[in-house]
Amino acid sequence: MKEFLSQNQYRILTILLLLGNFYLLPVTADEAYYFSWGKHISWGYFDHPPLIGWITSLTNSSTLRIPFLFATMLFVIITKEQLLGKLLFVPGVHLLLGGALPDTLIVLSGFLVIYSFKKWLSDSTVINAVILGITVAVLGYSKFHGILLVLSLAIGFWSKRGERSLYLAIVVAAIALTPYLVWQSENNWITFNYHFKERFHTTSIQSVIEFFGITLLLWWPILIHFKKIRLWAKSLVILSLVLFGLGAYKGSVEIHWSLIWIWIIPEIPLRNSSIVRQMTYVLVLIHCLFWIPNVRRYFNLELHFRPEIYSLDTNVNTVFLDSYQDAALFEYETSKKSYSLAHPGIRLSQYNLTSYPFNGKQVVVYNRMGMGKELSDSPFHFVQDTLYDLSKITYSWNSGRLEIDHNEIPLGYNWVLYSYENGEQLNRKVICEGQTDPIFNRDTHLSQFLTLEKNWLPSGLWIPL
Repeated sequence: MKEFLSQNQYRILTILLLLGNFYLLPVTADEAYYFSWGKHISWGYFDHPPLIGWITSLTNSSTLRIPFLFATMLFVIITKEQLLGKLLFVPGVHLLLGGALPDTLIVLSGFLVIYSFKKWLSDSTVINAVILGITVAVLGYSKFHGILLVLSLAIGFWSKRGERSLYLAIVVAAIALTPYLVWQSENNWITFNYHFKERFHTTSIQSVIEFFGITLLLWWPILIHFKKIRLWAKSLVILSLVLFGLGAYKGSVEIHWSLIWIWIIPEIPLRNSSIVRQMTYVLVLIHCLFWIPNVRRYFNLELHFRPEIYSLDTNVNTVFLDSYQDAALFEYETSKKSYSLAHPGIRLSQYNLTSYPFNGKQVVVYNRMGMGKELSDSPFHFVQDTLYDLSKITYSWNSGRLEIDHNEIPLGYNWVLYSYENGEQLNRKVICEGQTDPIFNRDTHLSQFLTLEKNWLPSGLWIPL
């Protein structure tokens, strides 16, 4: 037994971490959001490729994390002990919780791509090429950042471009990904527009400095051994830093995006010394501290779990304003329908692609910006009103004038003009009642939206100018 524990110490530690995350960490708002996707099977979703939604469709509120835990456990069991020691030693790896997240899928599918690519390198047969193509497609259906791995392998093994079976792998991947691309084209490439246009806000050098500082803190073993890793791994580091650094400069980057560097860790030379083992144990202990609610509150991490949702009234039609996370977590916890209304310029979500479930019914709209009555012992305020989904109203332009059937617009709604510059709202102007033709001046230097609102509550109709 002592010998078994000694030879599998990192495997045991990793399994204990995964089980601790599974049982001791509440479901996050993001996990609940992806769980909501599974209620409507589709070839695509607003934020990410559809694999996460397909998998969550197989679960319920009691089993949400089980497929992801099982897949991660399988990876831990078949992975070499030495590699698991390296993984636990790198602080950034601890961002991987094994949760119901696209990040779990991209990490695991990325390792599958690397494994199948190595098999193809050693024996470029048709079957190995087909398997490689399939794993690349799985990576593509996991998360967009997977393209960085494909590009990195292409750069690192450019000399293999003459292998005919490589193009078979490319064709297989392209065919497998075609339904998703068709869905995107039918939905005006909504996900790509979001990630490459709508995410970006005010430029900031400070954000870039903060991003690189945190990246250095989390992934310093990779950066220290940068010269010793192979070309494909170096390419992945450089491509990631350029893309994520640009995102940081433009005001939109998430630190967990760097999880794709986990694929490089097998490349770094790391001895299993006593100092390394001690540092690994310290990192594991730090990881465990975040299972404690008071520690999470101290570091302001409870915003990911939002315990205040549990105290809301479940006997009314419930809607949230400008917060898809609140709506998704409410649905997850109560098994009741909800919805997220969003103003122009606010981050959109999958709710903007689904039907409003309370059309013409009275709802309670919870918000965190102080609108309406304060909900005691809660960060929420709320208002009650009867709201409509006006997103399907048809309109056209005739000589610069908006033509619309005013009979489709319920009483109480007003035309409102929003103006934005570099992602920041400059002006919100109430123009007239909904039954009146809106007359306004366009500013071609600004991004403007015309919308209908009722007492500042959105209708779902956004008309870009």
